[in-house]
Amino acid sequence: MSQGGAPGAAPGAPAWMVTFADLMALMMTFFVLLYSFSSIDETKYREIARSMASGFGGVLRTTQTPPADTVGPTNLIPSPMRRASRGKSRAKKSGGADQDLEKKLKESLASEIAEGIIAVETTGNNVVIRFPDEVAFPPGSDEISEEIIPILQRVSEKLKETPGMIMVSGHTDDRPISSDKFDSNWSLSTDRAVTVIQRLEALGTIDSSRISAVGYADTRPLAPNDSPENRAKNRRVEIAVISE
Repeated sequence: MSQGGAPGAAPGAPAWMVTFADLMALMMTFFVLLYSFSSIDETKYREIARSMASGFGGVLRTTQTPPADTVGPTNLIPSPMRRASRGKSRAKKSGGADQDLEKKLKESLASEIAEGIIAVETTGNNVVIRFPDEVAFPPGSDEISEEIIPILQRVSEKLKETPGMIMVSGHTDDRPISSDKFDSNWSLSTDRAVTVIQRLEALGTIDSSRISAVGYADTRPLAPNDSPENRAKNRRVEIAVISE
């Protein structure tokens, strides 16, 4: 008399258990793969980012929002750990240099600042020179206004004397654009930043290796896009001196 099952049953585990074990093994493999994909190697990521930036001639496009106290492309923004490790003494030294540059620029461009043609301010560790859209470019165009060429000349002379990277960024409002030349605000903002860089290079006062361009479209507004006046504030080009 047989024990442990019906007469004639094959010995060993039930047939369904083999299928169940295979399913569990596949699920384990799947979750291991998901975990491995979620672990990003920061060093490799930065190497890839630099290679891509170099391949596109130093022109960057990004949708990443930086910390509120910084201006500039993400590859020039120190991480919180790096900022903390530098210590207070270096921050004070950098702050003094920033204030000196802001003072020189305000003295050199006093009349333009008074007329509202440009604005100069220190934000975090950076000195920012801001050109409103209606002054720097015609609507929907990347053809730079002749009005700001002499202003760029004076700015470039001051920047030549100041160490640090120089980042030119283009910004738009939230209204979409679609034309034969620009398929989006990303294209418009990036092309405007590149146009300013080309003008700075043509002046021959700043080393090209110090300059980078980035287009932010409408991702970094100065004011809510809820009125014509606020949208006008958001349409701008900025030149930031990254002191670190």
